[in-house]
Amino acid sequence: MSEPQPTRALPRRERIRRRPEFLLIQKQGERTRGRYLTLISLPGQSGASRLGIVAPKRLGNAIRRNRSKRRVRELFRHAKPTPSLDLVVLPRPGFPDVSFSALVDDFTQTLRRQIRAHRVA
Repeated sequence: MSEPQPTRALPRRERIRRRPEFLLIQKQGERTRGRYLTLISLPGQSGASRLGIVAPKRLGNAIRRNRSKRRVRELFRHAKPTPSLDLVVLPRPGFPDVSFSALVDDFTQTLRRQIRAHRVA
């Protein structure tokens, strides 16, 4: 019998799930635009950074939107923000078509600017 595969899902404590939380972050959060995505964030209350994803229909059909969300989750796993941030990611048109390495670069640079903006404020 083979070993069970570890789950790739984000733990519940690292997800933003409720509409009022999304709306609060979008209304009061700091917005930083990257080339392929937009980040909106507020300092976190829970101690761990949390992720929410908004994938609008202008990204394409359901397959493209779901692929975009998987890629955003992997970006978040790859480069979690060290200070506790509640982060909402909005992929921009063209996001599903770009190489993952370009997305990693864009995400880390945009996240760095985002963290800097929170330290100044």
